[in-house]
Amino acid sequence: MTVKIKLFILFLCIASEGVIAQFSIQGTVETSSKQPIAYANIILSNTEDEGVKGTISSETGSFSLENISQGNYVLSASFVGFTSFVSDTLLINKDQSFPTIVLKEDTESLTEVAIYSKRPVITKKVDRLVFTVENTIASVGSTAEILRRTPGVVSAQGNLMIRGEAVSVYFNGRKVQLSADELNNYLENLSGEIIKEIEVITNPPASFEAESGPVLNIITGKSLFPGYKGNINAQATYAVFPKYQIGTSHFYKNEKLNAFFNYNYNPRKEFKEDESFINYQELNGDPIANWNLDFERTTRKRAHNANLMLDYELNNKNTLRFSATGFLNPKMTYDNKTLVDVDVQDGIDYEITTLSNLDHDEQNIALDLSHELSLTSGSLNTNAHYTNYSRDRLQRLNSVYTDGREDVRFNTDAVQDIEIFTAQVDYSKTYGKIAAEAGAKASFIDSRARFDFFDVAPNGTETLSTTNSDDFIYDEEVYAAYISATRDWEKWSAKVGLRAEQTFSTGTSLSTDQDVKLEYLEWFPSAFVQYTINDNHSLSFDYSRRLERPKYQDLNPFAYFINENSFSKGNPFLVPSFANRFNLNYTLKGNYLFDFYYRDNGENILTLPLQNNQAQNLRTDRQNALGSKSWGIDFTHWRSVNDWWFVSTYMSVFHEEETFLATETNNAEVTNEVDGYYGYLANYFTLSKKRNLTAEASIEYMSRFLVGSYQIEPYANLIVGMRKTFWNKQAVLTLAAEDLLGEANSFLISRYLNQDNGFKAVPETRFFRIGFTYNFGNFRLSDNQRAIDKAERDRLSEE
Repeated sequence: MTVKIKLFILFLCIASEGVIAQFSIQGTVETSSKQPIAYANIILSNTEDEGVKGTISSETGSFSLENISQGNYVLSASFVGFTSFVSDTLLINKDQSFPTIVLKEDTESLTEVAIYSKRPVITKKVDRLVFTVENTIASVGSTAEILRRTPGVVSAQGNLMIRGEAVSVYFNGRKVQLSADELNNYLENLSGEIIKEIEVITNPPASFEAESGPVLNIITGKSLFPGYKGNINAQATYAVFPKYQIGTSHFYKNEKLNAFFNYNYNPRKEFKEDESFINYQELNGDPIANWNLDFERTTRKRAHNANLMLDYELNNKNTLRFSATGFLNPKMTYDNKTLVDVDVQDGIDYEITTLSNLDHDEQNIALDLSHELSLTSGSLNTNAHYTNYSRDRLQRLNSVYTDGREDVRFNTDAVQDIEIFTAQVDYSKTYGKIAAEAGAKASFIDSRARFDFFDVAPNGTETLSTTNSDDFIYDEEVYAAYISATRDWEKWSAKVGLRAEQTFSTGTSLSTDQDVKLEYLEWFPSAFVQYTINDNHSLSFDYSRRLERPKYQDLNPFAYFINENSFSKGNPFLVPSFANRFNLNYTLKGNYLFDFYYRDNGENILTLPLQNNQAQNLRTDRQNALGSKSWGIDFTHWRSVNDWWFVSTYMSVFHEEETFLATETNNAEVTNEVDGYYGYLANYFTLSKKRNLTAEASIEYMSRFLVGSYQIEPYANLIVGMRKTFWNKQAVLTLAAEDLLGEANSFLISRYLNQDNGFKAVPETRFFRIGFTYNFGNFRLSDNQRAIDKAERDRLSEE
């Protein structure tokens, strides 16, 4: 631990005292009749249309922007009821007085029939697709719901996937270090209003961890304008059980400080039911017994989620950024009931009734501290991150058999503690026409999972079973470095990178006295090339090599019992897998995207359900695939059909295959493959003359795809929503309904050789939700934002 602390201090202390010139720009905004315009929005953007500085004009119409680095910019001014002003490109290399800006009255804004509201925007960059949702109807709901609406993202059994692969989620370029279940919990309880845009990165560049796979990088918004504003919000959801959520958000900015705080309280009662089957059989296919299971779970939880983000400008060249995220889920309970109907081929049929209750406490805190040093045509960023996650789950289980067998009773106590430390430095600078990036990162994971298993006698006496208990310790250290370069020519853009990662990991099972040690150094090249043929046609190609490491849960050889007939077991002999990804893209007229991809996943790590036909139990196992491949064609398109209707669509035709050993069938080699189709269509409507009523209707359909040995059957989901602002944008009312067709959940079936099992999980995907937000604070800025909305409408209409 001492070494880690020293590394943190070292990385935090990396800073340079280089000098960079800072400039200012002053000006005045007035009407055609030379009357000053107070509270006009003034935005200084870089050449990529990203806001850099912002302010509002004073009562006399004057404004001033300070601490501007040398470079090319665009200055814009806007105010409700007036046409917006956008300057030509400005070279700022000295203090400047900008000529008086004259805004003309926009008579159309008072009389037009079609109403223009800000709609989601999709942008294709050389290495990613950017989905901008800030202040649009697409930003309504939790972060998890917004990610599910993002083009190219598929939600399968609650897991986010891109092209059949689980995604890694990043916030502002920093990876969220949680398992899939923990991440789902976190995203479901995080308000989507903090999101500015989502970057969909199918082939991450060298600056991202090699293990990332497809990436969803969530960029949070921050105010450009000084002052304070906040809101309180509430949501009520009606499904099998009603549930609600309340929260509050606050923004504050002055010349030095930019602050954001968000808190949500989410008490919920949730219902989930599963329908599953296991057909036990001989090697020749003769039936032994058919098990049909009905499972019901009622969950009660009171989750708290808080987020704090602070940016503080120390001086013209140094900025400190601090963020803290806290998640607390105390006294969560699960009430489970399973009914099993066993049809025995040559014997007496019987039933099993299992009651299982769980008490669950969970908490997570993540702290992030960054320092940014502005350099001439570049920057130096250092970052330190700490995550602490803990979970304690107590289970009490009782199974009753109708065939005369003794009842089965046991209790378990599972405790999980994880600490994650990372330290990182990133350097970027433009040398002539080449933009270069380089960086290094060290990460440390300390994890301990203790599982105590207690046999319970008929009189209730508990006895610790040492053979079924375990204490697993996992330590991992990863040291990484990368370098990349980007250059733009007249028609060409290119980006190349190389990343190296050295990994040391040790997993120790104290119950089995087994050590699992891995040590390896690997190199990960990446390349992106884009060629613009003309204004209507462009081509791009990208390649990257990626990594999948075995997780600590995957390596633990201990068997974790869900009940006496179902358990999960890790594999200490898993090895890392390496993937090579290729993608060819053709873009037509800027908003028709065709992607042709091929992916060789190598010895992909699979989670497989394996039924022991003689013992009649189901084991969930991990193993390296013998081979894993996929290829397909993706199509993405978005456009304004007219002034009030914006549409986006994503479609994919694909092939997937996994080859693995059937360990319950004499290690026979099995290839599971599928040809599938996915389609998503989203419509966004602006419905009122005052631009204060919007609506959304979207539908998705998946034919089938693979998850290990499972094939997922077709499913469809229809979503509708509305958003109404009133009281001069001081209040927002939202309505949403999902799974209107009742087809959002489908069977997962694993069927090959002597294996035949499957299940269908049905959580509360069908619901109606109503939300209300009340805003307070600097409302003149909120009113004025409408002028910016119309300017963005104009850009969309031109596409």
